[in-house]
Amino acid sequence: MKTIAIVTAFPPSAGSLNEYGLHLVNAFAARQDIEKIIVIADYYHGDLPELDLGSKVEVQRTWRFNDPLAGFHILRALKSSKAEGVIYNLQTASFGDSEIPAALGLLTPTVSQKSGLPSGVIMHNLVEAVDLSKTNLAQSLFRQRLVGAASYFVTKTMLMSGFMTVTLDSFWDILKNKYKAKNAFMVPHGSFPLASDIEISNLSERPCTIVTMGKFGTYKRLERTIGAIQNLNLSRTEVQKIRLVIGGSDHPATPGYLKSLETKYKADANIVFHGYVAEEDVATFFTQAKLAIFDYDSTTGSSGVLHQAAIYGTPAAYPMMGDFVDVTEREGLKGFNFTPLDQKALEDSILQCLNSSELGQGYADNNLHVSKGVTMETVASIQLQLLRKTKTGNFNVLRKAKNSALRLEEIEISRPVLS
Repeated sequence: MKTIAIVTAFPPSAGSLNEYGLHLVNAFAARQDIEKIIVIADYYHGDLPELDLGSKVEVQRTWRFNDPLAGFHILRALKSSKAEGVIYNLQTASFGDSEIPAALGLLTPTVSQKSGLPSGVIMHNLVEAVDLSKTNLAQSLFRQRLVGAASYFVTKTMLMSGFMTVTLDSFWDILKNKYKAKNAFMVPHGSFPLASDIEISNLSERPCTIVTMGKFGTYKRLERTIGAIQNLNLSRTEVQKIRLVIGGSDHPATPGYLKSLETKYKADANIVFHGYVAEEDVATFFTQAKLAIFDYDSTTGSSGVLHQAAIYGTPAAYPMMGDFVDVTEREGLKGFNFTPLDQKALEDSILQCLNSSELGQGYADNNLHVSKGVTMETVASIQLQLLRKTKTGNFNVLRKAKNSALRLEEIEISRPVLS
């Protein structure tokens, strides 16, 4: 298998999982046993050029967010690409925040598998693990019930593709127990590579800056975080004041959310709206900060931003709920934890970090060490082995074995061949 396709949102697009898609592609491109990678990406409407990733990587922008025909365009591109296998990098809203295009897009991996192209899915969340009342469906109980009912059909159909990997043990538990999946695997999120020219300074050497990053407006909101910073700054001198830098963009379901907040808080020089953080700016964004805040109303999957904070030596503050419990108890990440939806508890976590640089540095060092455990090269190696098993038929034998909902540790992990 020398030529593979990867279906993913891809930078400079700001689509969900675009950064993960980039690092996954780079990990495959670093392998000598892969000659060509065709990236089947989302359309990007902007003036930034395509990334130069070398002669191995070809980016084809073929599908649009919220287009019910996205799957058709993807399948057509795959057919003409001559790829020997395809990996889909997805989450439940990859193809849309409306039910029909989102669901139709998620059926594409099974269609490509049934058409004879070995197809695997990296699934970053599952509807069953999401509190729909905290998403853009919050105002419609009918839509919540509709999505909940339809999700079983969609997930069951997706499992008819060659294989599906998930990034958290709790997701794998759902696939094993509810869906009786025999081709489901838990493969950790993986850590993004650290740029060779980036110097990670100790927290004591960093300015009094706190960062937060994401797609805001639904279950990721900023009112509590901004309120916490402003309350803490009331009792601090000008020199001591905390600077909050907000990176990211609106969630597709809440256009204008960040702009409204920027207008509301424009008089406060300590609340900075950075906007979209380009890949080349991510390192600087995190290494400027003493703390990264994740103040979510609910969770929908293993946080890529949390893993980015970890590799740049920035400790995190996050609520102990949902997927944050998984990354703490099962992945071994550590952070300043606070009660969900509680601004006062968030303020206490911020103060704990700022007043105890030794504790924060300990968390940062721990998370940096943990994040090096599973690199993107390892993730790519595992995905390629699974894809090859699908192609040869050996994987089907494993899949049909009794009680064979396989785990990561049951797969032989070969070291990637680096060019």
